[in-house]
Amino acid sequence: MAEMNPVMQLAYDYLESTNTIVFLTGKAGTGKTTFLQNLRQTSQKKLAVVAPTGVASINAGGMTIHSFFQLGFGPIIPSGTERPEIHFNTEKKDLLANLELLVIDEVSMVRPDVLDQIDLILRNIKGSQHPFGGVQLLLIGDLSQLSPIIKDDEWAILRPYYNTPYFFSSRVMQKAPYVRIELNHVFRQKEQAFVDILNEVRNNTISPESLDILNGRHVPGFKPTANEPYITLTTHNSIAQKINSEYLEALNAREVEYTATISGDFPRDAYPTDVSLKLKIGAQVMFVKNDTSAEKLYYNGKIGTVTNLDEQTVYVQCGTDTKEIAVEALEWTNIKYQMEGDEINETNSGSFAQIPLKLAWSITIHKSQGLSFDKAIIDVSESFAHGQAYVALSRCRSLAGMVLRNPITARNIIGDPAVSRFNEQSAQIAPDEKRLEHDRFLYRQYLLSELFNFVPLQTKLKEFTSLLPDLEKDIISVAEKFNRQLNIERSRQASAYFLEKLTASVETLHNNLPFLIDRSKEKAAKADELMIWLMNRIRLLQYFSANPFATSVYLDQVKNKVITHERNYLKALNAIPNEELYNELLAWRERTAAHQKVMPGMVFTEKTLAAIAEKLPATLKNLSGIKGVGPLKANQHGADIITLIRIYQQGPETEQVRLF
Repeated sequence: MAEMNPVMQLAYDYLESTNTIVFLTGKAGTGKTTFLQNLRQTSQKKLAVVAPTGVASINAGGMTIHSFFQLGFGPIIPSGTERPEIHFNTEKKDLLANLELLVIDEVSMVRPDVLDQIDLILRNIKGSQHPFGGVQLLLIGDLSQLSPIIKDDEWAILRPYYNTPYFFSSRVMQKAPYVRIELNHVFRQKEQAFVDILNEVRNNTISPESLDILNGRHVPGFKPTANEPYITLTTHNSIAQKINSEYLEALNAREVEYTATISGDFPRDAYPTDVSLKLKIGAQVMFVKNDTSAEKLYYNGKIGTVTNLDEQTVYVQCGTDTKEIAVEALEWTNIKYQMEGDEINETNSGSFAQIPLKLAWSITIHKSQGLSFDKAIIDVSESFAHGQAYVALSRCRSLAGMVLRNPITARNIIGDPAVSRFNEQSAQIAPDEKRLEHDRFLYRQYLLSELFNFVPLQTKLKEFTSLLPDLEKDIISVAEKFNRQLNIERSRQASAYFLEKLTASVETLHNNLPFLIDRSKEKAAKADELMIWLMNRIRLLQYFSANPFATSVYLDQVKNKVITHERNYLKALNAIPNEELYNELLAWRERTAAHQKVMPGMVFTEKTLAAIAEKLPATLKNLSGIKGVGPLKANQHGADIITLIRIYQQGPETEQVRLF
C-alpha cells in the first residue's frame, strides 16, 4: 500500500494483523473512500464489500447487504433463535465459510437488526460463537452524515429491542470488542477557518459567529452566468428535477437522447444516471464516473458544459479548459462474489452502460454524498434529517465557492444526541500501539481456538455417526474443554492428540467409502466433503504437532490447503482445454486489471477465461456469445483476446498477428 499517515497505517495494521472489529470514521473529505480502494487492492484477507443501498454498493465496488446475505427489507425482530430462517445454496455457504473480512461501507445508514442478523448468519455458517463467527468487520462511515433508512412503522416494531436505530445499538456491538479509528486529515478543504465551521456543524455546536460567517455567503436571487459552473444542492429530489428540467427547456438547441444498455442483474436503485439521458448543447452536466484512462481527464463530480453532441459522443468543456473532452458510453458493473478454487473473486452479474454524465444544475444532498464541488449553491432551509446540512456544506471545497440560496438558521442544523453520546464514549477508547499488540495476541488466541474448532466436523458427521461413533467423545468434547482453557504451550501436545484420533477416523472412512458410493451418490458426495475437511485439518495438525504456533505461520498453512485426490471417490479436477492459452489469458487479465486498477475478476472470471480457451472464438461476435463476455466486453477486450487466440493457434513463432 502507498505511504499512509499514522492513523491510516494503524487502521491498516488492525485489518491485516487482528480480527478486531474496526469502525473507521472521519469528517467528510478525510479519505475514507480512498482507504477502502487501497485496501481492496492490497489486503491479504479474503474479503467482500457491501453497502446498505444500491448506489452506495456500486460506488464502493461491492454488493448490497440484502443481496449478499439474502435478507428481506423489513424489520428483523431478534428472536433468540440460533438458527436463521435463511436457506443458502452450497456456493453461498462455501463463500461465507471462507470469508475473513467483511467491509460495510456507509455503515451510518445500517439498522441494528441488520447487523445482528449478519452476526447470526456468520456464526452459524462458521460454526463459531465468536461475534460474526470470527469474521473481521471494517465498518466505514460518518455518523454525522446520513442516518439509517427506517420508516416510522418499522421503528415502532424495533424500538422495544434497540435503544437507537443506529448500527452501534445492535446486540452484537454491545458485546463485541471493537476499536474506533478516526481519520482526521481533511483533504477536501484547505481553509482552516472553513474546516472549523464544518466541525461545529458536524457536532451540532455552531456558534453565532460561525453562523454569521456562513450566512455571509447568502446572495438573494443569485443567478450564475452561463460560464460559471455552479451546482445547486437541495433537500428534495422533486426540487432538483424541477431545476434541471427548467434550465434544459430554456436552452434553444436540439435535444439529443442517449439510451442506456442494461444487461443481467443491475438494480434500478443503483442506476448511476438516467436510462434515457436527454442533453442539449449548453447543458450543465456532471461526470458520474472517474476516467480510468491514463489521461485522467475527468472525475466523479466534475462539472462542465456540453459543447457538441454526436450520435455516440458528447463533448464537454470544463471551466477554463480550452480543450473539449470527448465522452463516450462507459460501463458500470454490478458485482457478486463467488468462490473460485480457494479464493473469493468478484464477478460481473450485470452491467449498466451509458454516457457517464447527468444534468447538473441541481442534485439532491443525498446523491451528493462523497462528491466535491468547486462552486455550489446550497439550500438547506427545508432540511428534515440528521446530518443533511453537514453533508451539503461539506461538499464544497471552499467557503468562497459556496452560495446560500436561503439563510441558514440553527434549527436547520439537525443533530442526534445519541450519535453525539456514542462519538464521545468511543473516542475515549481510541486504540494505540499497546492496544494493537493486545488485539494481535487475542487474534492469535482466536486462530489457536480455530485449529481445535471441530464444530464444522460435527455438522459434516451427521450421516456418518454409525461409522465413526467415537468422534463425539474423543474429539468434540475434548476440544471444547481445551478451548475453554486455551494454552499455546500445550498446543503441540493437543495437536498430536487430535492428529492421532483424526487419522484413525480417516482410515475407517477410507475402508467404508466404496460401500457408501454404491449405495448413494448424494452420500458419496458428502463423504467426499468430509474427507477433504479431515485431510486439510490433519495436515494442519501434523505441522503444529512438530512446530510452535504463530499467527503468520498458521495463516500461511491455512492458505496452502490440500485437496486430496488419492482415490477415485474424490472429485477429480477437470483439465482445462488449451491450458497454455488459458494461462496466457490469465496473465493478460492480471495486466489489464492492474492498468484499470480493478480486481482481476472484474475483467473476466477464471470460469469465463476457461470457456474462451475451450471454444477459441474467431470473431468478436463469437466471443460476445460466450457466457460472461457480452457485446460491451467483446468490443472492449476482443482485439487483445482474439490476437492471443491466433498466436496460440499458429504457434509460438508467430510474433505479430493482424486482427483485421
